[in-house]
Amino acid sequence: MKYRVAVVGVTGYSGLELMKIVLRHSAMQCVAVMASDATGEKPLGEIHPELRGVSDLTCVPQSPELLGSMQVDTVFLCTPNIVSYEIAPRILSQGMRVVDLSGSFRLKDGESYSSWYGFQHLAPELLSIAAYGLPEWNAKTIARARLVANPGCYPTSVLLPLLPLVRAGMLDPGSAIVCDSKSGVTGAGRSAKLDMLFGEVSENFRPYSPIKHRHAPEICQELGWDLGNFTFVPHLLPVNRGMLSTIYVSFQRPTTGRDIESELRRRYEHCRFVRLLGDDRLPELRAVNHTNFCDVGWRLTFGGRRAVIFSAIDNLMKGAAGQAVQNFNLMHDLEESVGLLEGESVAIHG
Repeated sequence: MKYRVAVVGVTGYSGLELMKIVLRHSAMQCVAVMASDATGEKPLGEIHPELRGVSDLTCVPQSPELLGSMQVDTVFLCTPNIVSYEIAPRILSQGMRVVDLSGSFRLKDGESYSSWYGFQHLAPELLSIAAYGLPEWNAKTIARARLVANPGCYPTSVLLPLLPLVRAGMLDPGSAIVCDSKSGVTGAGRSAKLDMLFGEVSENFRPYSPIKHRHAPEICQELGWDLGNFTFVPHLLPVNRGMLSTIYVSFQRPTTGRDIESELRRRYEHCRFVRLLGDDRLPELRAVNHTNFCDVGWRLTFGGRRAVIFSAIDNLMKGAAGQAVQNFNLMHDLEESVGLLEGESVAIHG
C-alpha cells in the first residue's frame, strides 16, 4: 500500500532533501509538490537539477484546497513559520495529516511566539494536539497524531544526548547547561542573504543569535529546564551541511563514564538512529552527513562532577527531512527506518 503525500515548500534545501527520500520511499506516492506564488509553475527538475530525470512532477502554487481534492493522506510542510501557521489549519480541516518542519507548533505556550518567532499565535487548540516529533521519545504520541511538529535541528542535537540524563535525575537541577553548537550554512535556508554569500562564509567562522536564539525555549521546554539556567550559542561553519553540539553539564554527584553510557544505552538500545560512541571516540560531521544518525560521545571532568557531551547530526536529515520521514513512518505504523537506510523495505508493526 502506498500513501498519497505532498510536499509544500519544495524549493528549499530541506524540501530537496525530503523529495530525495520521498521519491524512493516504498510506502509513499508523491502526488503534488508546491511552493509560494512567486515560484509559479515549474518542473521540479528545473527547481532542483538533481531531480532531472528522477521525477516528472511540476511544482505549483500552494493550495490546501487543491491538496484536498487530490485525496492526499499526509502533507509535509517545508514552509516558513508564518506560512505553516496559516495553512496547516486549512489542511487539517480537510482530513489530511501534517508533518510540519517549521517552528509554528513546537512551543506549547502560545504567548511565547510573539517574542521568539515574531507573530501572534492564535491557535491554542493546535498547539495542544501537536505531537513533538522526536521519535526516540514520543513514538506513541506521534503514531496517533494528525499534526506533528518536527523538532528544530539544533534542539535535536541537544535533546538526544541530554534527555536521558535529565530524566534520570543525574544533572544538578540548579546548575547551568551551556550548549555551544555549530551548523553548516544550509541550516540558514536557501533564500538570498548578504551574510550567507560565499565570500562571507568561506574561510570564516562566527557565532550568531547568541543567547536569544529561538531554539532555546524549545530545548528547555522538552528538557523541563529553567531557561534562566540555559545558555545556547549557535555558530556558522564554512561547510554546506552537518551540525555538531558541545554541551557542558554538572552532575548532582560524582559520575563515571560507565554511568553515562549505562543510562544512554538503556534509553536508546532499541533506537535505530542513535549511535553511542562512549568516552573513547568523538562525533564528527563526516560520519553522520547524508544519514539520519545522531552520534553521541562524552568526556568527564572535575572528578566526575562535570561532563562535556558531544553530538553530531546532519542538519538536513536527522535535523529536518530524515526525521520528518521517521515521523511519517510512525504515523503509518511502518518501521521507523523505511526509506532512510539503503535497501530498507516496508515492514508493518504488529
